[in-house]
Amino acid sequence: MKRIMRWRRIGRIIGWIAIVGFVCVLSYWAMRRAFTIRNVEVAGDGISIEIDASRLPGNLLFFPVDQISKELLDDYPLAGSVNIRKKYPDTIVIIASVRTPFVIAGTGDETYILDDEGVVLTQYPSGIDLPVISLAMPPLPPGKRVTDEAILSSISFIRLLMPTMRVFRISGEDATSLRAQTDTMSIVFSRNADIPLILRTLQQVITGFRIKGSLPKTVDLRFNKPVVTF
Repeated sequence: MKRIMRWRRIGRIIGWIAIVGFVCVLSYWAMRRAFTIRNVEVAGDGISIEIDASRLPGNLLFFPVDQISKELLDDYPLAGSVNIRKKYPDTIVIIASVRTPFVIAGTGDETYILDDEGVVLTQYPSGIDLPVISLAMPPLPPGKRVTDEAILSSISFIRLLMPTMRVFRISGEDATSLRAQTDTMSIVFSRNADIPLILRTLQQVITGFRIKGSLPKTVDLRFNKPVVTF
């Protein structure tokens, strides 16, 4: 009798395990079927992106947003950002925006429009009111990022100084230095300078002289202490 009861208990346990397993499998199947991706919506702000839906993961719940965003940015280097949203139960929405022109860089026939990260957008700019970096550049196709340290430093200088004053040109001062020209002053700094650091120093100089009522014509930031001339 005890043996029969023990086998009944084992049978009930096995039965419950089978039921739970069946419910889990059924739920998993239903969930995957319910959230299968059936639609991909693509919206581009100034850029066209084509999506091969067959290469995308098939389930919305487990869709790797970060991974796919990175892959699209690698495939479309002129895209400044790619945002992916899940629209339940079965739609992926991909929104891409183009990189924004920030500066003109180069000399002679090799001039380019770059964004604020130094990515080439187009060649031979004309009629565009952007800051100019008058430094030589090698030929680069659209989508490639500039690697020249002086040009990247110049872009960083322009971007970080923008809230305070507009730089309209940066050119080479000598083999190791650059000169930035604003509406009111020239600023000289080293090609390999720590841009955030020297701009903090420049802000202090500007604030001090504004209090006194006049700004210097030239600020030289290549030394331990800034050198100003009027």
